[in-house]
Amino acid sequence: MKITVLSTFDVWPAIDGGQMRYCSIWTKFSNSNAITILPYEFRNTAQERRYHLAPHVEVWLPKAAAGDARHFHHMMEVSGLWMHDVLCIADYTLSPEYLCALHSQLADCDVLVAAHPYLAAMAFALAPARVLTVYESYNVEYDIKAQYLSTGSASRNLMGRYLRQVEQVERLAVQRANHVTAVSEADRQRLAALYGLPTRKISLVPNGVNAPQAPSLPAAAAAQLRAEMGLGGAVIGIIVASSHAPNVESYRRTRLMLQEAGFTGTILLVGNIATALQPDWPDIGFEERVFGFVSDALKITLLACADFAPHFIFDGAGTNLKLFEYMGHGVPIIANGFGVRGTEGDDWYWPTEDAAGLRRALADIAAHPLQARARAERGRAIARARFDWAAIATGFEAAMRQGFPLSPTEAEAPA
Repeated sequence: MKITVLSTFDVWPAIDGGQMRYCSIWTKFSNSNAITILPYEFRNTAQERRYHLAPHVEVWLPKAAAGDARHFHHMMEVSGLWMHDVLCIADYTLSPEYLCALHSQLADCDVLVAAHPYLAAMAFALAPARVLTVYESYNVEYDIKAQYLSTGSASRNLMGRYLRQVEQVERLAVQRANHVTAVSEADRQRLAALYGLPTRKISLVPNGVNAPQAPSLPAAAAAQLRAEMGLGGAVIGIIVASSHAPNVESYRRTRLMLQEAGFTGTILLVGNIATALQPDWPDIGFEERVFGFVSDALKITLLACADFAPHFIFDGAGTNLKLFEYMGHGVPIIANGFGVRGTEGDDWYWPTEDAAGLRRALADIAAHPLQARARAERGRAIARARFDWAAIATGFEAAMRQGFPLSPTEAEAPA
């Protein structure tokens, strides 16, 4: 198949969850496919760029319009928000170079995938009838943007107008697509209810992880590394996250919960979340050791050193990729119900909603290390069985080749 995938941002380096999904799922499609990811990246105003994520996966960034870049910066001053994806709906002209590239892709592609809805209405309308159109939702965008736009500094009327555009473009995406995918059953049901869509038109293509077959570091090696970092006797927690606003708010609140729970160890901050710490946040009685954006090898090593991962999520939609990283690498997880959405069961993590529950979970992990390890290994087994990127991509590709005749449950990644 020749597959064209639309994006509103460049996908490499894979710093945040959205970029990780692009880079993880499409590179796992079989190399008999020719896949082109076509982003409209407003910052790419100098010249066209092309590169490969894999021999069969090319990223093609046409030159963006300078006027669109200026408009982005104007709206950022007006609203205080990063509105690029929303501005793609109606505000941008879109560059002639991008439109030319899109037309050239539509001329001979077999499948057109809109990951996010913002370019879907325009592109689906241009696609020839022979092209299979897929709306690959990462979240329920209306719900995400209702929360995000409410935080802007622009007038309520202006933000309300943009929110209506989001609702309209997501409605068009689900209605015009031949098929829709969702990352969780909750999102599947929400999309169906919000837009009057029959659930049989929506398959589950969840987020995942490149789950290792065994622990990344033997226990002795992990202990030695902890000692070399000066953390030999410390209780170590880990947060892997981008600086996406819901992640920042989640860590702000998690930080306060850890303080209230009496935590005195060390939290390793991995990813761009490290750049989001605010000077007006209150002092705490534990160490925050900042690593920032690191190589995959170092991130996996740090995950192997951690005693636990606090995973408290309070807003957003879809599922959270870092949850599957913790699961896939066998890290004991303490999470609230919203943090584990898209999964089932509660025997593989410590469920809690408040600081008192967090205190009890930390005490249980410390007092019963063998049982804690067994619980974390159940999480790893679930990740390998249901949330491995290779299996997810295999199921997605198979359903795509058959024109999505499968039921939503059958279209999940194979166990």
